[in-house]
Amino acid sequence: PATALYCTGADDAKASSLSPVPTYTRPVRVSCATMAFTLSAGCASATALVSGGFRGSVGGGRVAARTPVRGAARANVNRRVEALAADVQKFSFEGEKAGTVALDLKVARSEVAKGIVHKYVIMVRQNARRGTASTLTKSQVRGGGKKPFKQKGTGNARAGSSRTPLKPGGGVVFGPKPRDWSIKMNKKERRLAMATALQSAAVSMIVVDDFNKLTVPKTRTMADALKKWGVGAGEKAYIITKGASDAVTLSTRNMSTVVQTDITHLNVYDILNADKVVVEESALAHINDFFGVNGGAWA
Repeated sequence: PATALYCTGADDAKASSLSPVPTYTRPVRVSCATMAFTLSAGCASATALVSGGFRGSVGGGRVAARTPVRGAARANVNRRVEALAADVQKFSFEGEKAGTVALDLKVARSEVAKGIVHKYVIMVRQNARRGTASTLTKSQVRGGGKKPFKQKGTGNARAGSSRTPLKPGGGVVFGPKPRDWSIKMNKKERRLAMATALQSAAVSMIVVDDFNKLTVPKTRTMADALKKWGVGAGEKAYIITKGASDAVTLSTRNMSTVVQTDITHLNVYDILNADKVVVEESALAHINDFFGVNGGAWA
């Protein structure tokens, strides 16, 4: 394919040879079949912008191609992404819209946010492992003390125990043993990861004024309320309350796609796994106060 070669004057070429957008005058079509180009125009010097990320320079009527410029084909755009304060839709318990509530938390920097949240999720999931899996080795299986048959003369491979891992009923080689899978993470790292996960869930967050309006434990009442708040059928919901009554806990206990928890027992995995995060207004106020920029989490 052919590529346009843009020529400038001798003085302009020196100033613009490293500029991403040089001063254009007239284009000259050159072939990209070889790495050495012959310039047919009578320019003393020029700057070549070659498709595919190559930067060349022209001198004395010839273009000498250099090594590819890494990332030259991509635009020089600042791709920094930051989590900003968000306005979350608020509903009454009956399902009527009641304005918006701000969610403004201290979050990790964009370049480390994904890593710190991932680290926290791994810690939470790994610490939930009981580590009680256990198998018996050859020496721990009952029996097998007697040599099953004589060493020679039977035609069989020699064997010293019937509990060898090579036979059914024998021991297990390199099987699991009880162990502690727990790993640690700094407290402020954990809190920063939780705040980042909560802020990232703002797009799917719903605020409800008061869950204590549910006085009688009934699953149907809670299911209808979730539908009014915008939680679709089959969507996973994570309900965060503060000091909720037993009626709320009992109403959600039998719902397979709903997880209800108190503000003191937040789980980062449940936040990321949920399609909708439903937060009680008093719980959201506690989250803003604790995980805010000047909150108690960073004291």
